[in-house]
Amino acid sequence: MKKTNKEFEDRFIQFNDKSLALKKQYTELSWTRVVTFFIAAILIVISANSDSSAGVITVSVLFVIVFFTLMKKHSTVKREKIFQEELALINQEELLRQTGDLSSFDPGSEFIQAEHQYHIDLDIFGKNSLFQLLNRTSTGFGKTMLAKWLSQPEQKDVVEQRNEAVKELGPKIDWRQNFEAYGRSYKEEGNGVQSLLEWLKEANSILPNKFYGKAIFIFPVITITTLFLWLFGLAPVAFFSLSILINVGILASVQKQAKDIYDKTVKSNQALKAFENQIRLIEGESFDSKLLSSLRVYFINDNIKASASLKELQFILDNLHNRMNMMYWVFNMAFLLDVIWLIKAEKWKEKTKADIKEWFVSIGKIECLNSLAGCHHANPDFSFPKMSLEPFIVKGTQVGHPLIKREKRISNDFDFSGKGGICLITGSNMSGKSTFLRTVGVNTVMAMMGAPVCAESFDISYLKVFTSMRTEDDLEESVSSFYAELKRLKQLLGSINSEVPLLFMVDEVLKGTNSEDRHKGAHALIRQLNKTDAFGFVSTHDIELGKITNELQGVKNYSFNSIIEGDEIIFDYTLTEGICKSFNATKLMQKMGIEIIE
Repeated sequence: MKKTNKEFEDRFIQFNDKSLALKKQYTELSWTRVVTFFIAAILIVISANSDSSAGVITVSVLFVIVFFTLMKKHSTVKREKIFQEELALINQEELLRQTGDLSSFDPGSEFIQAEHQYHIDLDIFGKNSLFQLLNRTSTGFGKTMLAKWLSQPEQKDVVEQRNEAVKELGPKIDWRQNFEAYGRSYKEEGNGVQSLLEWLKEANSILPNKFYGKAIFIFPVITITTLFLWLFGLAPVAFFSLSILINVGILASVQKQAKDIYDKTVKSNQALKAFENQIRLIEGESFDSKLLSSLRVYFINDNIKASASLKELQFILDNLHNRMNMMYWVFNMAFLLDVIWLIKAEKWKEKTKADIKEWFVSIGKIECLNSLAGCHHANPDFSFPKMSLEPFIVKGTQVGHPLIKREKRISNDFDFSGKGGICLITGSNMSGKSTFLRTVGVNTVMAMMGAPVCAESFDISYLKVFTSMRTEDDLEESVSSFYAELKRLKQLLGSINSEVPLLFMVDEVLKGTNSEDRHKGAHALIRQLNKTDAFGFVSTHDIELGKITNELQGVKNYSFNSIIEGDEIIFDYTLTEGICKSFNATKLMQKMGIEIIE
């Protein structure tokens, strides 16, 4: 891991130094533009005072050329500065992930579903979550796609295709980080892309009307002709004024459409620039994996590159967005610019609308693969799961929890399979039962989405995951914690079907009731689960429940134990076969200051 840390540290220093140098250049160009303006103003005044019209024109022309050259250079340096800053930040974030500090990352809390099979119990979203560990997306499409991948399992062939793609992308650190940085350099503003997609769905209204197609050629020619005739004294100004009035009338007829497209696209251009740069990277890279190659095809259709097409759309929209500029309207009344750009926009839409949604979705998928590849590269000790064709299988060696810091992480081996099988886990307080269940659950979710897992090896069959661990009372709904757990267990039983095997994890089964009822209820639940198309783990403090292994086939006892030495309780957090033989509740209460009468 030191080698990985060193790589990220070196890259952070490299990109940070570049961004600082570009920041200095950016400032220098800003001052150069200001100085150029004042020099030009002084020279124009001097030329004017000298009655030198040629001097005024020459200085003005040179100033415009120099100023716009500096402005273009200024914009280029600004974009590159932001890009290098994002690259530096990306590597800084990788270093934070290495230390287990995820506090500054997007928690993805908007994706939490309270009734989901495992979202809350396995910390899929929220603080210190799996989403924070994996997420390296930069667009809304990618973020939403990653949340979807984290929320539902995939079939064997899909998982294996993703594994292949992630393995290929892993070593391509420059390509991966450039792809992420380009997306982050141009932030999506609000729902800009969604409103753009809404516009794409709308039927064309200007293009079908043949009048507008002819008007953009006829009426500007009339306007310019009458202008020159008036200037040279060959026709009265009324002719020119009439041509302008006619043009204004034509523009008025398209004002609704022009305003509509302005409102729906004005916030999308920054995001379009991000997509264009990301697509250009995809187009310029060759991939060996089947999944990446198939995604790349979407961006090259009949030798027309998607990046060039998006650049064309940006140019059209940029010109339409100039409607808020006063100078635009001077030329608009003469040349019908609104009509010209609306026709071009609708032609673009007619030609491309079938592709653009697929481009965005494909970028989202590549961002997800990029996220998993980033995790793969940053965690070379993680392994890729082996997908079994046999049902009801989950086993691993040295399986640890990816959200626990490496220096504190304890890994365990386990081998569990069989329809109706149940691992009954007993153990003393704080011995590691809940953490073990979450360890199996989180790694299973990672395996079923195509990510590498925190294990030396991990074998698993296609299955769904269901957990019942953090059931809490709800004062608003007048629901006790015990009733909340019963509702969750009912949901568990309702989720079992013969189509997809279910891997369940029930922590501290029926913990909210008295020991006698808990024993009876847990006994009945295990017997019922033992008959279903499911298998899984049940943890409990009820030692007597362990005797059920004598009655039911496929139920096994495992435990986590602790050792009391003097006033100290020592945990090894190691999964052991058999029923728990050590208890520490009394000692824990004594350590909290509760006087225990022997």
